[in-house]
Amino acid sequence: MKIYLDASALNRPFDDHTVPRNRLEAEAMLVILDGVERRRLELVSSSVLEYENRMNPFGDRREYVATYLSLAKTFVRAGKALLDRAREIESAGGLAPLDALHLASAERAKAEWFVTCDDGILKRARSNKLALPLKVGTPIAFSAARRKGDG
Repeated sequence: MKIYLDASALNRPFDDHTVPRNRLEAEAMLVILDGVERRRLELVSSSVLEYENRMNPFGDRREYVATYLSLAKTFVRAGKALLDRAREIESAGGLAPLDALHLASAERAKAEWFVTCDDGILKRARSNKLALPLKVGTPIAFSAARRKGDG
């Protein structure tokens, strides 16, 4: 199964674990990343993810995320067609340009899941205005769907 983990999901293990949601999503992310390491899940990376990771001011987080991105089987490069699709997603759902680029990259790679901890993306994906051919959810939602056989 192909999955696209956005920067918020990839960085969740570093967030404040005294917040219950952060702790639960971090635990789910560790299980997902173990699946990537064991090749049970096919990770998608993109030039957008690499760019966002390079902008992270925390070196330990940058290295951690880069290590996982290096395991990706599929890599999506930004180009005119991707930018055009991102603009469509952006205007349809009112998303930030970078978020739309992530979603367009996941779509281009034919990922089955886009995993995020970003409430703005989650809210807009639930509105069904984005018309994406992939599931969008939290690390917990992805893990639950996998356990049920829906993911």
